[in-house]
Amino acid sequence: MTKKLAPEKKSCRCLCVVSKSYLTGIALFLSLPFISSCCQPTKTHKQSITVAINKSQQRQQPLQQQAQHLKSSNSNLFDFGEFRLINLLQNPADNAHILQLGDSHTAADFFTGALRDQIQQRYGNAGPGWLPPAWIRGQRSATLKLDTAHAKNWQLISSRLAEHNNFPLGGFLLQPLKKGGQLRLSQYSNDVRFFNVRMLYQSPKEVAISLNQRTVMLAPQADWQWSPAQSVQLPLNLEVHDQHFPQLGGWFVDNGRPGILFSSLGINGATINMLDKWGSNWHSALQALHPDLVILAYGTNEAFNNELNTDLYYQDLTRHVRQLREKQPQTALLIIGTPDAIKQPLARNCQAQRPIQLTKVQAIQRQVAQEQQTLYWDWQAMMGGACSFTTWQAKGLAQKDGVHFTSEGYKLSAQALYQDLQQLLTDLTQSNLKQ
Repeated sequence: MTKKLAPEKKSCRCLCVVSKSYLTGIALFLSLPFISSCCQPTKTHKQSITVAINKSQQRQQPLQQQAQHLKSSNSNLFDFGEFRLINLLQNPADNAHILQLGDSHTAADFFTGALRDQIQQRYGNAGPGWLPPAWIRGQRSATLKLDTAHAKNWQLISSRLAEHNNFPLGGFLLQPLKKGGQLRLSQYSNDVRFFNVRMLYQSPKEVAISLNQRTVMLAPQADWQWSPAQSVQLPLNLEVHDQHFPQLGGWFVDNGRPGILFSSLGINGATINMLDKWGSNWHSALQALHPDLVILAYGTNEAFNNELNTDLYYQDLTRHVRQLREKQPQTALLIIGTPDAIKQPLARNCQAQRPIQLTKVQAIQRQVAQEQQTLYWDWQAMMGGACSFTTWQAKGLAQKDGVHFTSEGYKLSAQALYQDLQQLLTDLTQSNLKQ
């Protein structure tokens, strides 16, 4: 059976309908309905918290007053006037999408995986969201298993290592080298549920592929575009019928259920300017996924760059935040401050032990968050302050390289951010009750 598909220009509004109160309490995690299959899951009612805050009053407050007002004494999360958060609270939907862009702290999917688990356990699991096109050396996905793209059949190009004029959202491009090349996407468990799967692809001509031995025709698409969703049972086996196309940039997977999708888009060694290496339309591919909250988690590699021009870094970070504001106007933004790190463990004092630029990078991140009115989470403060990394090492929570955490360290960090997000929701609720 052959099915001809045109690329999705606009998202389908065929939704799994549940009670509007279902996810009102998700706080940051609510907005436009997510693209889903026409399923009818059993209605589920979870804890509901409704918040109504006067947006004009909120935005008239000085930024520092807002931050102090919406930060509890035991929280490391600051709200510098992210009014889109208020919009999300006042206009809840049944699905929400969180997407994190970052470096190796994101690419390992230990931090994001633990945060995903915490949020989905409370608010519902709608699926893993974005995945790279194939397995990436040194990276992992905590949700689904990606097989290796064999070198004789595929060429995998990374925006970290190569130059290309049109990298897609996520920064990885998978190029077929011969007919019959195959990819496999599977679960870690033996769950037999169906998933809605879409591919980020481009092709100058109509091409055929096979999904689990079913032929699907992909329409010509010069720019990166998401294919229409296919309902498939994992494992998914893809086979290309053309020697060169389609080029693949990633997968997007949901399970058709209400809840949270949490996408993890990390690249080892990345800085915020990795986004400049992606093609000009990557924001369009992101917009099609309707992110409700975008998390920016860069800074470690900037901090280890002794030659970093901090004035230029401030300009670049500001520019990228403003671009996200322009291209994703309904999306709330959260900047994660760079965690503590150790570069010279034998140095005489704390400041000498740290990467030279770390303190400046952290200060710039906080300044940009305040100026651009985003959320800001102080990861280093959560750890215990400057040079707390050695304490985490002693407790088995951080690795010997002075940069990365153990899986338990990432899990502890994610739990802290989750708790701070919940605390922010509580503070918003209490602020509303006092008005």
